[in-house]
Amino acid sequence: MNYPVEIQNLPITPFLDGICASLLKSKNRAIVLSAETAAGKSTALPVALLSHIKGKILMLEPRRLAAVAIASRVAEILGEDVGQTAGYTLHLESKKSKATRLEVVTEAILTRRLQADPLLEGISAIVIDEFHERSVHADLALAFLKETMEIRNDLFLVVMSATMNCRSVADYLGADIVEIPGRRFPVDIEYTTESVEQCVSRIANSDDHSLVYPQFDHKNVDKLWITPKNSVNSVEKSGKNARYDTILVFLPGIGEITRAKRDLEEKIGNGAEIMILHSSVPLSEQKKILSPVPADSPRRIILSSAIAETSLTVPGVTTVVDSGMCRTSRFDVALGMTRLVTERESMFSAEQRSGRAGRTMPGKAYRLWSASDARTESAQPEILRTDLSQLVLECAKWGTTDIGKLDWLTPPPESAWNAAASLLEKLGCIENGKITQKGEAVLSLGISPRLGSIALCGEGALKTVLACSEFAGAGAEKQLAFLDDIRRRIARCGFHALKNVRVPVLEGFPDRLSRRIESGADSTTYQFPSGRKAELKTTNGPEWIVATDVDAGTSTGRIRACEEIDGKDALEWISARMERDVVVDFADDGKFRMQKREISHYGEIIIKERKIPATADDFAAAVCTTVEKKGFGWLPSDEKTDDFLLRAEFVAIEDGNSVLSEKIENLARDSAEWLRPFITGTSIDGRMVLDALKYHLDGSAIDRDAPREIKLPNGRTRKISYERFTEKDGRKKIRPVLEIVIQQIFGCFETPRVHGVPVLLRLLSPARRPLQITDDLGGFWNGAWLDICKEMRGRYPKHNWDYRVAGGE
Repeated sequence: MNYPVEIQNLPITPFLDGICASLLKSKNRAIVLSAETAAGKSTALPVALLSHIKGKILMLEPRRLAAVAIASRVAEILGEDVGQTAGYTLHLESKKSKATRLEVVTEAILTRRLQADPLLEGISAIVIDEFHERSVHADLALAFLKETMEIRNDLFLVVMSATMNCRSVADYLGADIVEIPGRRFPVDIEYTTESVEQCVSRIANSDDHSLVYPQFDHKNVDKLWITPKNSVNSVEKSGKNARYDTILVFLPGIGEITRAKRDLEEKIGNGAEIMILHSSVPLSEQKKILSPVPADSPRRIILSSAIAETSLTVPGVTTVVDSGMCRTSRFDVALGMTRLVTERESMFSAEQRSGRAGRTMPGKAYRLWSASDARTESAQPEILRTDLSQLVLECAKWGTTDIGKLDWLTPPPESAWNAAASLLEKLGCIENGKITQKGEAVLSLGISPRLGSIALCGEGALKTVLACSEFAGAGAEKQLAFLDDIRRRIARCGFHALKNVRVPVLEGFPDRLSRRIESGADSTTYQFPSGRKAELKTTNGPEWIVATDVDAGTSTGRIRACEEIDGKDALEWISARMERDVVVDFADDGKFRMQKREISHYGEIIIKERKIPATADDFAAAVCTTVEKKGFGWLPSDEKTDDFLLRAEFVAIEDGNSVLSEKIENLARDSAEWLRPFITGTSIDGRMVLDALKYHLDGSAIDRDAPREIKLPNGRTRKISYERFTEKDGRKKIRPVLEIVIQQIFGCFETPRVHGVPVLLRLLSPARRPLQITDDLGGFWNGAWLDICKEMRGRYPKHNWDYRVAGGE
């Protein structure tokens, strides 16, 4: 087939007819397309599919800017305006018409289409682009689509990815893999860990016109510098109005980008046009970066997050500077909070980033880390590390909250799934595993379950929704469009606004209500219901807040945004949700002083506490509960108790008595069974514990099989001890041990035994200093004893050193 001239020279073009034929002939109507950088898959394949497939095509792009760029480029190739054959739909923005056959949509849009029409009537093919990013929306859409395709035998699916291990998704779909080469010019990669001073010196002594600036403070990356080669300054023209010497710098996030921009502007002034490519930047400014660089304009330096890694082609880039770091969110299930971490990027990301420098001509990539640094092969799928509340609510709408009912490419963690379901129940979005009317309404608003729950509180709550949304820092026009969109959706969903809600923010963030516990010189510390503490950068902050944006941190979190709550309103809201527990425990002073209290609390936030009288039963129950928590070692004990347990363990090991071993191992867990009957009154001591142990472990049998003293063949009775040893093969062993002055064992020709185990003899001099350790007494008499006699006779002349008497001769 003859394709438009704009795509005829792309590496993928010779393969387009074959790709489309493979798709149409595929047994499961699906293929996985793996294409190298600059192959042209995102623009050329949609053009080809429009020629081979009669119906409408939905194309999923993970990023807004990429969706607009691809739709615009396809329209340009077709010689049309955007919104005719090729269009796009984003949140709050759309360009399409009845004639649109290729609609490029962002992730949430595709999920919404599937929920509204699970069979996707009128859609002939789905294209999922940049699947290697493994966003949670893409994984969810794939799971939904797999069910849809089991019913629709005329729906086709193309999963596209940059070069990666595609086998798992191909096996999941039962699809063939089609691999396409790209057009990538050589990229010279330089690893460098120089300091700023070293780097400046190297550049100053070279012919480079280099740009140098300090970068973010991080334990793994101290400094960042840009060192574009002078050769890159030679302009390669595409026509007469474009230049190719743009420097693309990858940084973790907007904070590092902003600081880098400030430092660069101070150092180079008007020497370059410094631009920011980040999701927080208005779409109009992002579009400018994707336009060719006029030949008479200053050189461009683009400071970007990971947004420029794939999908987008930034014109004129010949130099890439890669900080080697990325910003990732990780959800902490135990805390119910997300932690933003700056971590090393994967090698897959590093390859994608450096590849940006070689799209149009040979380029240079600077990696600001050592070539020997260990890095993961690819990033972890988002479904394994993110808050799943939106996903679980989508699944509830789909028809299940059972994690096992959907066929996942990568199953979400059960703990995170359960935490999300628990939050949705608190928000009133699901009940008994089914989506509620409120949950349906929340989902229809196109915002998170938290913000949706707030929005349903009425017009007065929309100010809070805006403050917590991604549009909080946007222009007035964007903010107005966002709020108008929510108002329209609320009107359509038919859900009546919640009445008499004094604090709407609590409807979306019930787990983020927090109380001040400490005021410092420059921050105030708050405690959350989960028990987590977080700091707000203000002195003497209000007593009650709702933290709408908080980073869980490592030991203490950081509150980025919050809403102050009146104390009366907070306590009134808590009163309907407060729990009351009677707690009987012990003060941590080792004196076993019991205290009984009634505690009113909201999670870990204690509202009120009062002491109440305790009984003997309370004491016994508290002892057993504390032992279960803190272990057997918490109980009062003495040498007799320790000795008895060691002897009991000795018997269990030598007899292979698993019942006795389990009893010893589970003493803390089973304390209510063996200890409680022996606790009388409101005190406990070591004697009480020992009596209970002897009853529980059959003390008479222990005393019989592992006695505390033995009678020697010479008639003497001596105490023995039991000690732990590690055998040469690593096995743990308990052995009976006898320390005895050597003259006191005269007349004993064989090693005494306890329960069949030879006693380890520590033979001492008259001054009780060690002479020999043995468990072979016969061998000792016939061996080392003669030498000991010779040595000791002069040192202790009053004692018997007649080896013949000792040896029985």
